Amino acid sequence: EFVDITLVFGMQRIACHKVILAGMCDYFRRMFLTNMLERGSQEVVLHDISASTGVLLVEYLYSGNIDITQLNAQDLLAASEMLLLGALKKKVEDFLLSHTDSVNCISIINLARLYDLKTLLTDARSYLHEHVKEVVETEEMHLLQEGDLIEVLEANASQEENFLFIQKWMRSVEGRTDRFEDLMQHVSLSQCSKDFFMRSSGSTDPPKQPSLAVGNYKGEMWLCTDLNTPQWQPIQQPPFDIALYSACASPGGFVVSGGASQNISQRECYSYYAQTGYWNILPPMPTARRGHSSIYHNHHLYVVGGYDGIDLNSVEALDMRNLQWNHLPPLPRKVSFAYLAIVSDNLFVLGGFCGEWIADVHEFDSTQQTWRQRSPMPELCEWGAAVSFNDHVYVVGGEERSCMRFNPRNNTWTSLQRPQFNHYRGPSLVLNGNIVVFGGFNDDSIEEYSPLTDSW
Repeated sequence: EFVDITLVFGMQRIACHKVILAGMCDYFRRMFLTNMLERGSQEVVLHDISASTGVLLVEYLYSGNIDITQLNAQDLLAASEMLLLGALKKKVEDFLLSHTDSVNCISIINLARLYDLKTLLTDARSYLHEHVKEVVETEEMHLLQEGDLIEVLEANASQEENFLFIQKWMRSVEGRTDRFEDLMQHVSLSQCSKDFFMRSSGSTDPPKQPSLAVGNYKGEMWLCTDLNTPQWQPIQQPPFDIALYSACASPGGFVVSGGASQNISQRECYSYYAQTGYWNILPPMPTARRGHSSIYHNHHLYVVGGYDGIDLNSVEALDMRNLQWNHLPPLPRKVSFAYLAIVSDNLFVLGGFCGEWIADVHEFDSTQQTWRQRSPMPELCEWGAAVSFNDHVYVVGGEERSCMRFNPRNNTWTSLQRPQFNHYRGPSLVLNGNIVVFGGFNDDSIEEYSPLTDSW
């Protein structure tokens, strides 16, 4: 009763009272008392706050109570920073102080640094130093910043352990080997035994067998760890309940982003590490989206297009080395369910849906930071998939059983032998020099394509 303002979080609209918002939140008080554009408006659109987080925030502003979990803590921190809610920020910090463990302490260190949570940063660093042996065995090792690793090396007395820590840190992400010489300045090799060097030089990690993971739009997922005796095991349910999410392979596992929960687009991102079975919380996307596309390349997660009440053409990239999101130039047109591929470090966006299925192809020049249009696909491919192989892009599957190859060098397409099944919404990947297409809607078949013989 007597509501006089509506807060808009994505598709969620919540009727509120200005006097309560202004009394509980400096951000709104300044908005309503100054000449900000929203002062005379009947609604305030908060683009950077998801619907689920917005509902929690309004409840907090009215009641002072809020349910903080490991899944929403990061979103609440971002919102409290934006809305100048110092008390809420402290509540989230206190929650994270009591929920730090070996699986998440590196993420918490990065989070504390991002939001200037000094007490949490000190506590998480102490936890890292005290439990470093367990932490380095987790998926989060690739998120550890070099400065934090150096602190560990300087605090730890065992030089043999420090040598192994450096090895694990370098191996966790490609491109770190050039840091070896500088990092070894923090290790005293003279304190390492001869037996240690014999063991280190004579032992190598066993070759890792490729694992396959598949999932459906309901959020159910399965993992196959032995391709010689293929058996699919259910993956522990992700820490979310969403549909229409996007997933892509990443080193050691895969990343899930966005989607819809109760028909509300989400910003959350999680990574799964197959070896340990752990889910890890990543920074949420700047833009809530569903029906978008994603791909991992060169330490970056790219998310493209999608839908959030309106079609999107925005492109965002998460740098996995510092966990910072960046905005790339938007696509020339809005699109959902597009196919992504990387060739020569350039991102290709192919096809997709925008009111109707399209055959457009756009390439993002990573050097010039610009988009350019390429030759369209020779036929529409509805609900197919794309992979890159030998500097070409292959578009396969879909309702019309497509199989076509794009050569970026001469901007030409070649139509190829079609698969036996349509693999409607079925994913695809490159495995052992062939292209494999999986399942699809009401279909569990798996087909393998040989680019050498143009045969399935």
